[in-house]
Amino acid sequence: MNKYIIAFILLSISLACESQNKEITNDSSLNKKNNEQKDSTHLIKNNTTSTNPLIKKLSELKLTSDSNKSYGEVKRSIKIILDNLKSKEITEEEISKLFKKNLLNRIIPYWEGTKWAFEGHTSQPKKGEIACGYFVSTTLKHIGLNLNRYKLAQQSPINEAKSLALNNEIIEIAKRTKEENIHAIDSILKEEIYFIGFDQGHVGYILKEKGQLYIIHSNYVGLNGVEIEKIDESEAFSHCDRYYIVPISSNLELLKCWITSKEIKIIKSD
Repeated sequence: MNKYIIAFILLSISLACESQNKEITNDSSLNKKNNEQKDSTHLIKNNTTSTNPLIKKLSELKLTSDSNKSYGEVKRSIKIILDNLKSKEITEEEISKLFKKNLLNRIIPYWEGTKWAFEGHTSQPKKGEIACGYFVSTTLKHIGLNLNRYKLAQQSPINEAKSLALNNEIIEIAKRTKEENIHAIDSILKEEIYFIGFDQGHVGYILKEKGQLYIIHSNYVGLNGVEIEKIDESEAFSHCDRYYIVPISSNLELLKCWITSKEIKIIKSD
């Protein structure tokens, strides 16, 4: 009789242990499944919050309201805006945004595809050729800055930077590698448009937009002409190791010159 009782007890313990193991296994599987679902959800969220779309063409920046306007009409429209600003009270932030909008979204896009040439100095987009310095000086003049586009374009990158800085500090970057230069620039620049001079022989604009850095210039590489490209994909940027950067859309002295039509003195090379 005692043997049967002992056997019954051992069988009960065995069944209880087996049931507990199944519960543990099921719980483990359920937790694993839940974790996999969480990981899957996390990946989906990461994909939906991926980096902003890249700007591949200057035409993407153009105002839709200007789509049927000629370049001359846009310039005249900006002149009217400037004339009206002289009799209005407007904050520095509003002026900065207005300047950036008219330069980046109205003037510059028309120049996309204009051919590069070392001595190119056309004043009409897509007609003739334009060198890097003349691209900068002409677009700044056409937005309404009172400057001599010929004299500015003929200066060295550092003196073009000095002319546009108007006694403000010039950001000078010179690191050991391209990656270090890009990192240094990215850590300093805000979401604005800047002038950039490359070493001794090239100039353009540098734009920070939605966390991305772009070069806008009349590109001599491949004779590409006026275009926008990501900074890390720019051969012209890679060819240099020293850069001079000046704020354009947030340079208060420059913005005052824009509003008042005060002449910008050109600092000439020695």
